[in-house]
Amino acid sequence: MKILNILSYPIRSTGNLFSFCILMELAILTTCHIVGVGGDIFLGILMPIFDCYVICLLASLFKKVKLGWIIWTIAVLVFTGELFTILFYKSTYNIRVIQLVMETTPGESKEFLASACGHPGLWISVVVTGIVFYLSYLMNKNRNRLSERALKILNWTGIALILWSSTREIPAYIKLGRCFTAKEYRLLAEKKYMPHLSTTAIRLLQGVAFNIVQPRELNALTVTAHNTPIADSTHECPLIVLIIGESFSKYHTPLYNPEVPPVNPRLERLKDEGHLVAYTDVVTTSNLTSNVMRNMFSMWDEDYSDNWTEHTLFPAIFRKAGYTVWYLTNQFALNSSDIWNSIGGTIFNKPELSECLFDWRNENLMQYDAEILDLMPDTSQLFVRPTLLIVHLMGQHVNYKERYPEEFEFFDANQMETAFGGAKAKKILAEYANATLYNDYVVDKVWSLVKEHDAVGIYLSDHGEEVYDWRDFHERTDERQMTKEVAKYQFEIPFFFLMSDKFITNHPETAERIKNSSGKPFINSRIKHVLLGLGGIETDEYKSRHDILSDRYDTNNVRYIGNHTDYDRLMQEK
Repeated sequence: MKILNILSYPIRSTGNLFSFCILMELAILTTCHIVGVGGDIFLGILMPIFDCYVICLLASLFKKVKLGWIIWTIAVLVFTGELFTILFYKSTYNIRVIQLVMETTPGESKEFLASACGHPGLWISVVVTGIVFYLSYLMNKNRNRLSERALKILNWTGIALILWSSTREIPAYIKLGRCFTAKEYRLLAEKKYMPHLSTTAIRLLQGVAFNIVQPRELNALTVTAHNTPIADSTHECPLIVLIIGESFSKYHTPLYNPEVPPVNPRLERLKDEGHLVAYTDVVTTSNLTSNVMRNMFSMWDEDYSDNWTEHTLFPAIFRKAGYTVWYLTNQFALNSSDIWNSIGGTIFNKPELSECLFDWRNENLMQYDAEILDLMPDTSQLFVRPTLLIVHLMGQHVNYKERYPEEFEFFDANQMETAFGGAKAKKILAEYANATLYNDYVVDKVWSLVKEHDAVGIYLSDHGEEVYDWRDFHERTDERQMTKEVAKYQFEIPFFFLMSDKFITNHPETAERIKNSSGKPFINSRIKHVLLGLGGIETDEYKSRHDILSDRYDTNNVRYIGNHTDYDRLMQEK
């Protein structure tokens, strides 16, 4: 009896907290199955019992110093947050959801809050939490009315379930400890580090651990980039421009889909003039910006068995080969201590690493993409030495309406067509069309800076975007839940070359290769090899079989997207 009193003390001393936690876990599990996220029902019911007990244990300890309300507050926020995440993102807490939160800038935070307040999922989550709180209060109140015998049976049953649950949860906590101390983020996918993800606490902590390990890798990557060896180069293309867009769907541009509104008039004109060559079969590795950037900029790829930090980043190679490298970004601010920059996973947020990569970069972000061009110093410097200009735009990132100034509000809901989402969807589609129209203006403006010179440009989006294409949904979802539809709309991307008249005249063979390669399969993680090839740079890191402009390009290269899904095999399945 004494043992029973000791073991049940945390639950008895914290009132209805245990009931609240259990009921919230059940509400989350139920919502997962309603939304279609899934999850094991048996484990989803029994596994959280030990977590809830640990929460009550912490609350009972904090209660002794009159701080029990802290645990209550955290529990309410964490459980309500995951319930909202399921309804909003169609996903439970996971690495990528946590990453999305950490990558959100202050401006995006305001936009997200505005979007969240208008989403029914927020209010459903709040109402459900309120109902659960009331039910837990009633359960605790009625518990005191039970007979001593019934209460004893209930307590022993509860302790038995807690002990059983602990046999599964304690190993999970041990694995989480390994996750937080891992030296390489890729280790977290191994069985030794990967806990089961049947409870809210484990899912949240695993996501946090992943996003803590990544900054450690940046330190190792900085050393590697600093030690990049000198590379020989013919400076074949003296001016190379890489424009990286954001959330651009190829199915919402007439460059690929003639049935949509004319949102790219300037780029269509360049295509008609022979200055733009659109590639038709290109995918992205991930639907998260930071993952895409790491895969694009690091010379590591699937062929290697070592850690990606042991390979340098391609801008460092360009600098060692005699190129001046400019980086113009409207997404990542340097020298920021904000959480979304420090642990968001971006390779651009560490000053020491940035110094290894770029000769110049802007320090401030602007409201609209075209405004960052005003931050550039005298552009005549672009033509003094061989130059690589990298422009990273905010593009069509949600909230779409915030991506363009008022004068670009050309399309309205009445011009939009979709079978999903009704009037709200048409309004959002119009905003996306306007954002795409503005992006058309920005890309053309960037190209206008160099088009009179011997210049070649590449535009690609970091990932695609769903905008009411096959269901009542816009934005992106958890890439681990891969379907053909998700792969098509979130992972297929627009990709095209831009060529000036002087480039076509001075490099006829390269220009012809660009035109002849437009139908070949490609993945954006291999863009670094294309760039090195254009620069005529000789380095052991360059692989001609990954360079789509090379005669040795291997069209059978496997294209892994998301959580290591073979894109081509997926799309061939019936």
